Amino acid sequence: MSTLRILAALTVSTSLLVSGCTSSDEPSAGQAATTTTSSGNIRTDDVQAALDALVDAGSVAAVAQVRDGEASWSGAAGLVERGGTEPASADAPVRIASVTKPMVAAAVLQLVDEGKLQLDQPVEELLPGLLPKPVTVRQLLDHTSGLPDYLNGFDSAAAISARSSDIVTDDELIADALSLPWTTEPGSEFVYSNTNYVVLGRIVADLDGTTIGQSLQDRIFDPLAMTATTYPTDAAIADDALHGYVLENGSYTDVTDYDASIWSSGAAVVSTVGDLNTFFRGLLDGTLIPANLVQEMQVVSPSGYGLGLLLGGDACNPGSGELVFGQRGNGFGYSTLAFASPDGQRQVALTWTSTAADPATDPLYEYASAALITGLESTCPE
Repeated sequence: MSTLRILAALTVSTSLLVSGCTSSDEPSAGQAATTTTSSGNIRTDDVQAALDALVDAGSVAAVAQVRDGEASWSGAAGLVERGGTEPASADAPVRIASVTKPMVAAAVLQLVDEGKLQLDQPVEELLPGLLPKPVTVRQLLDHTSGLPDYLNGFDSAAAISARSSDIVTDDELIADALSLPWTTEPGSEFVYSNTNYVVLGRIVADLDGTTIGQSLQDRIFDPLAMTATTYPTDAAIADDALHGYVLENGSYTDVTDYDASIWSSGAAVVSTVGDLNTFFRGLLDGTLIPANLVQEMQVVSPSGYGLGLLLGGDACNPGSGELVFGQRGNGFGYSTLAFASPDGQRQVALTWTSTAADPATDPLYEYASAALITGLESTCPE
């Protein structure tokens, strides 16, 4: 089984977010109490039912936060740990996988705003000798570089699991990628590659004179008061984190602890659904980067991928062409969907803690997609 199939981030097609859904009204075993903060007109019962349905379908836990302007609602279903008794909480940290990428993209665009780099600048000018082909910053951001994905170098789930306990440097990951054939010529077409964001992390860290983790802390996490968000430097995760599981042939394997270095600046961040909504609001409302660069990120391409962002159709206006923006994280034991209206005012962030070995055929994704749609619909004007 290809490792790319295990962890590759799959683009969200616009059809995923444009239709309504139904979900079970039966309560889940171990259902957690919801936390409501000025929920306003958010239709919370529908969203909670969708979380319950996701757990009933096999996930150990499912948590979400919905925001509509100043109104917000957080809910959870399931358990912190399989076989335990502690109910899941929406405040618990989780590994967000590729939802890390828009955070790195935001840091890159801050550097653009500061005049320290340009979107169409060659990587060779920033990191001389790193890449053998003429790739630009923009091509890294929108996955049109053709740079091979280092994860494709692993030929089995067991191989990546064994490597995930090791400390791996970015130079090693990039070297692994460059030992593989290039997928396309730079700029010719979209081909998703986690290596793109490893290189972007190197660029940010080099220009800031620090690590990518510290750059994200200084540029993103601290300014937005994302106090539950970290860029791990080892295998540890907070004691109150939800446990993550790989689900295969009915068997659950706990994969909560693994060294984050193998995911690097493409997928390493730990966060909460509340902090994810805080990030996307701060990004889309112009707090982190100016409006012209937000618009650059939101340029619609045939791939459905912008500069670190995925796009989807707005469930409140199906068929209208109106969009939501965010990202999908197909993680090892955790999956996340986080999307918002273009201005960041209507938001849903959702994480579930049981993933199939192949995300493309994960039976839980149908229920997660339904929960995301329900969350967006819960903010639609009456």
